[in-house]
Amino acid sequence: MLRPAIYALIRQTLTVLGATLVTKGYIQASDVEPVIGGLLTLGSVIWSVAEKRWR
Repeated sequence: MLRPAIYALIRQTLTVLGATLVTKGYIQASDVEPVIGGLLTLGSVIWSVAEKRWR
């Protein structure tokens, strides 16, 4: 039950980070959503593999 809350926190943190990078001109606004989606997908895969190894 903790996993959805952690995902929401990570997603919000990445959104704030993306907005900061857009504001400073490092990336374009259209690139933020795909990057966040990719990072969340990669993080989910890593988390799943790590969780199975800990068992």
